[in-house]
Amino acid sequence: MLILRSMLHTFARRRPHRAGAGQPSRLRAFTLIELLVVIGIIGVLSAILLPVLSSAREEALYVRCKSNLRQLGIAMSLYIEQHGGHCMPIANSPHTDYWFGSRSSPHSRVFDRTTGYLYPFLGVTREVELCPGFSPDTRFEGQLPGYAYNFYEVINSGGKTYHKGLGPQVNYSQIRTPSRLVVFIDGARVMGGNVEENYYLNTPQGVPGAFPSVHFRHNGRANVLFADWRVESIRPARTVTTGDHPVGDFCDDSNWVEYYCPRPPD
Repeated sequence: MLILRSMLHTFARRRPHRAGAGQPSRLRAFTLIELLVVIGIIGVLSAILLPVLSSAREEALYVRCKSNLRQLGIAMSLYIEQHGGHCMPIANSPHTDYWFGSRSSPHSRVFDRTTGYLYPFLGVTREVELCPGFSPDTRFEGQLPGYAYNFYEVINSGGKTYHKGLGPQVNYSQIRTPSRLVVFIDGARVMGGNVEENYYLNTPQGVPGAFPSVHFRHNGRANVLFADWRVESIRPARTVTTGDHPVGDFCDDSNWVEYYCPRPPD
């Protein structure tokens, strides 16, 4: 930009046109060639700067996403503290109440976000449930969160009790390796060729009945909150879509248990 400014300044200070006696001098206008040169320089600079600006924007969204996950971690820890150490359920058994909001019936597509299990612990920071780098094909008019909750985290060793009211959720003290257990992660799923929200983390696609649910939306990376409340960025082990923001798995079929389950089998 300094080069361009210098050239324009040089052109603007061109020598005045010599007039006859008694006539005022006039500044000579830019020639067509000079204008084309300036336009060409602007085009070259734009081609150089636009990718840089785009990359800077992507990095800003990536940083904001990590900040969101840290705030979700604070809210989750407050929930655990006020519920006797038990982790948050993902939903109730009729599937009307969820961690991010509730709806009047299992068939309704309208959610009240102020009634989610985690809402009382978010304060005025409700937008932290929405990843700034995610623009999905929406399942429920864009009302689902941009992050997937690891429902395996709330499964008691005695059975699947991730639904509220069907038994106690796992106690945080039971988590064997908090530094390996996923709590929240950038989530999405592929349905009918579209990438749409998915509010829970499913097991890797090699596990029977599972489907990929991790969205690597930050230049091929996904942000993840672990149970020790740190946030990291991970790359895919495999993907089912292509492009800069693929959906896939961050681990394979042989080691998924340590990332998904609070108490991996001995």
